[in-house]
Amino acid sequence: MNTKNFFWILIVSCTIMACSPEDEFKISPVTIDEPQIEGTLITIDAILGILGQKLVEDGENAKVVFEDTNNFIQGYVVSSDKASNFYKELVLQDKHTNPSAGIRVLIDDNPLFTTYEFGRKVYIKLDGLSLGIENGIPTLGISEGNTIGAIPSFFIEEVVIRSTETAAITPLEITIEDFTDKLVNVYIKVNNIQFTKNLVLEDNTFTFAAENYDKFDGERIVESCATGRNTIISTSTFSDFKGLKLPSQQGSFEGILTKNFLGNTYNLVLNDPRGLVFDNETRCDPTVLECPAISEGVMILFEEDFTDLKIGDLEDSGWMNSNITGGKLKYKIGNFGENQYAQITGYRSKESFYEVWFITPDIDISTSLDEVLYFDLQAGYDNGNILEVFAADNFTGDPTTTSWTKLDAMIPRGPLNAFGNSTPAGPIGLSCLEGTIRIGFRYIGGDPRATTRYHIDDIKITGK
Repeated sequence: MNTKNFFWILIVSCTIMACSPEDEFKISPVTIDEPQIEGTLITIDAILGILGQKLVEDGENAKVVFEDTNNFIQGYVVSSDKASNFYKELVLQDKHTNPSAGIRVLIDDNPLFTTYEFGRKVYIKLDGLSLGIENGIPTLGISEGNTIGAIPSFFIEEVVIRSTETAAITPLEITIEDFTDKLVNVYIKVNNIQFTKNLVLEDNTFTFAAENYDKFDGERIVESCATGRNTIISTSTFSDFKGLKLPSQQGSFEGILTKNFLGNTYNLVLNDPRGLVFDNETRCDPTVLECPAISEGVMILFEEDFTDLKIGDLEDSGWMNSNITGGKLKYKIGNFGENQYAQITGYRSKESFYEVWFITPDIDISTSLDEVLYFDLQAGYDNGNILEVFAADNFTGDPTTTSWTKLDAMIPRGPLNAFGNSTPAGPIGLSCLEGTIRIGFRYIGGDPRATTRYHIDDIKITGK
C-alpha cells in the first residue's frame, strides 16, 4: 500500500472521529405511548350484568352482540400459555388487586404470553364481538351460530390493544366455600389445601395429567385442611408439567377459578407449577377407622333399602333424624322411578348454616366377626363435598356428645346442575368396633353456598 495514501486515510479517519462525539452514535431509547382510547370505557362487571339479563330472557344460548357501540373494556391478563396449560385464550380480570369480575377472551393465535404477558393491562374493543357462556364460563369472541368462536389472528391488534402498564397481580384470597360464578375467571389464592391421600401414596403418587386415563385434562382432588371441603385442580394433558408428580405436602394454590369442560363443576387451573406452594410437611388427613374390609360375609347384620317407607316409619324403628343447629332441614325419603332412598339438600332452605345427622338404629355386632359396611351414594347439584359418614360403639343418644370415628367412605362428586351416578361408597371394615354400634351420616353446609344433594341407598352390614 502507498504510504502517502495510508497517511491521508489515517488523517481523515481521525478527523471524522474527532468531529463526531460518541454520543452522536447512540440510538435514542424507544418510547411507547399509552394508547388513546377514543370510545367509552365500561367495566367487565357491567357487560357480565348485561349477559346475565339476556340469559334470564333468552335462556342458556343467549348472547350479547356488540355493534356500533364504540365501547371498550379494560382488564389485566391473569392467564399465561407459557407452560401450555392455556391455549388460544386470555383470561382478564377487572383490577390488579381486589378484583371483582373476570372474563375469558378467545383468540386464534399462540403463543400469547410473548405479547400479552401476565399482569399486562389491555383494552378490548367490543364492536364486532359477542359475549356468551361457553363451558359454563363467560366468554368473549366472535359469534359462530350458537357458540362463541375465537377472534381471528388478523383482527387481534385492532381488537386487543396493549397498554404500557404491567401490574403486579395480587391474588384474591378466598376459601373453597367462597367459590361462586361471580369469581369465575379471577386470579385467586386458596390456602391450607392438600391433594387427597389416595393421590399421593408413597408407592403410587399420581402425576398432574399423565395417567393412562387422562385424555384431555387431569382432574385431581384437593381438600381444605380447615373445613374438609374439596375441589378439583385441572391440568391439560398438553401442559409442559403434566408428568410431574403431585406434591404430598399441604400449602397454597395461586391460579384461576374456572369450570370443567362440561361447565358444571368449579375447577382450579394453574399457569405453571410455581402456583402451588406446598411447603408444609404436616398433612391434615382426618383420622379414620382403619379396620380390614374382608370379603362380604354370609350373615346380614343390618339392611335398609328404604322401600315403601316414610321418614316417620324410620324414626319409629330407631333411626334418628336431627338438625342440631336448630333449623328445619332434615333428611327425607325420595324416589325416582321405582326406587326409594334417603335424601337431603339444603337448597332453598334459607338456613345459612346447618348440621344434620341421620343415624341408624342400634346394630349388634357382638356375636359376629369381620363386619363390613356397604351403601350407595349419589351426588347432584354439587357445590361442595359436605357429607361425612361416622361410626360409634358408645352412642349416648345425642350426636353432639357421642365419640364418633370417621369412616373412610368414598363420597362421590356430582355435576353442578344435574345428578351424578349412584356409586358404591364401600366396602368399609367395622371389625375394630365392638358391641352395639350406630352409623351416622352428617350433612354440614349452608344455603346458598353449600347445598349439594345426596341420595343414600342400600345400606347393608355383613359379618361372619
